[in-house]
Amino acid sequence: MTGTRTTETPDAATPASGPTAAIILAGGRASRLDGTAKPLLEVGGRTLLDRAIAAVDGCDPIVVVGPPAPTRVRVVWTRETPEFGGPVAGIAAGLALVDTADVLVLAADLPNAEGAVAVLRRHPPLSADADGKGGDDDAPSTDGGHGIDGVCLVDASGRMQWLVGRYRTDALRSAAAALPDGGRDASLRSLLARLRISAIPAGDLATDVDTWDDLERARAAAPMPPRDGAPDEETT
Repeated sequence: MTGTRTTETPDAATPASGPTAAIILAGGRASRLDGTAKPLLEVGGRTLLDRAIAAVDGCDPIVVVGPPAPTRVRVVWTRETPEFGGPVAGIAAGLALVDTADVLVLAADLPNAEGAVAVLRRHPPLSADADGKGGDDDAPSTDGGHGIDGVCLVDASGRMQWLVGRYRTDALRSAAAALPDGGRDASLRSLLARLRISAIPAGDLATDVDTWDDLERARAAAPMPPRDGAPDEETT
């Protein structure tokens, strides 16, 4: 089991506040999609990458770890070294550009990214405790945000979606720094093993696109935007 897990019910009346950055992971090999650039696949008239960026609107900075591509808004681009080092190496690369108290970590393959991140945003700021602790390091947290290191969503199958999460930046940075080779080829389990993470059930909001069948289901479920003109694209 990865980390200390507690389960919460989303509270729509408790908005999150405080400084937050975002790291979007968009540099995987997409082997189950024949190497296709997965973040650039379109669902409902927008790329998965643009959906992810829209989901973290208002975060500063928005760091995208992957090969630069056209986006609707300006973002900060970076890559893990060497490339294709896995999601942990990507998170480590993104953290080098982040100095906020909390950070959203998001995979760029979520057709429901905006709804998923909205659930994370309703969670109280993780950094609300002055020392970021909140008691015994080995004790599960049940205080709704204080004393935990992160929250992540759980999909409809009950699987923890670590790459749809909100984490204390210092805790995540320390965990990444403890791994060899900058986290290259490391598992998310090894990164998060010592962090106290609370799980939020989110059903289909946390479903990602890994296969062509996943893509077709996402496209079938997504409404198309009105045909009254598309927003201007801005590249970086």
